[in-house]
Amino acid sequence: MKFLDDDPRSVVRPDGMVTSFRKGKASQDFYLEEFALITFIPSDLKEWIGEDNCLVPVQAWGERGHVLYRGEGWVAVRSAFGAPSAVMLLEELITFGVKRVVYLGYCGSLKDKVKIGDVILPTEALREEGTSYHYLPVGMKSSADPSMQDHLHTWFKEGDLRVHAGRVWTTDAPYRETPTKVRRYGEEGMLGVEMEMSAVFALGMVRDISVGAVLIVSDELKEAEWKAGFFSPEIKTTRKKLIKTLRSHLKDLIALPRT
Repeated sequence: MKFLDDDPRSVVRPDGMVTSFRKGKASQDFYLEEFALITFIPSDLKEWIGEDNCLVPVQAWGERGHVLYRGEGWVAVRSAFGAPSAVMLLEELITFGVKRVVYLGYCGSLKDKVKIGDVILPTEALREEGTSYHYLPVGMKSSADPSMQDHLHTWFKEGDLRVHAGRVWTTDAPYRETPTKVRRYGEEGMLGVEMEMSAVFALGMVRDISVGAVLIVSDELKEAEWKAGFFSPEIKTTRKKLIKTLRSHLKDLIALPRT
C-alpha cells in the first residue's frame, strides 16, 4: 500500500482544524512564537515552566485541548504519546508560526553502554511507524536537524551528563519489541527505541523547520530481559540538569536557523 501522495494539499487542514474550535476568536489569536519546547510528560512541562510568573497560557489554544505557555520568544506544550498525535500537534504549531522545535522525551536503551538516566541525542530514526510514510517516500531517511543536535550535544557535554548521539528506532508497537528486533537493531548500532522521532523528524524535513530532540533513557532492553527505571533518582536528576541547561541556552535556541 502506498501512503505517500504527491499532491501537497489536504482536504482537512491544520489551520481549519484549530480555528474551528475558536469560539469567536480570530485566527490571529492562535499565532505563536517561532521556538517551541514540546514534552510528553506533564511533570516535564511543569519543570520547564518552573517559578516563572511571566508565563501565561495561550487561551485560544486551550479550546483546542492543548495548554500552551508563552514566554519571551517561545512557547511550551505537552504532546500526547505516539507518532500520529505528535505529528498532528506539530502540524498545527507550524501552521501558526513555530519554526524551531526541541522535544524532551524518553526512550529505552538497546546498548549495554547506555544506562538509565543517560541522554540520547537522536540524529536519525528508523521508520517503523506509519505516519512518516505519508510525508516521506519509502527508503528515505528521517533525520533531526543536524545543527540543532550539534548545539545540544555541545551544551550537554559541558555538564556532567552521560550523553550519546546516534540513531534510534521508532515503533508504533511497544509490546512488539521482540528479542529478535532488540538484538538486531542493537547490533546495527541503534542506541534506543521510542515512539515519535521518525515521524516528527520527517515532518520537519517536509515543512522545512528545525526539529531536534533530547531523550532520557527510562528503561533498558536486552534480548532476554527488560529493566524499568521510570521513577529512578537517575532520571529525576537528569531531567533537572537537562531543563536547566536548555533554559540557560534559551536565547540561542530561539535564534538558531534551520540548516
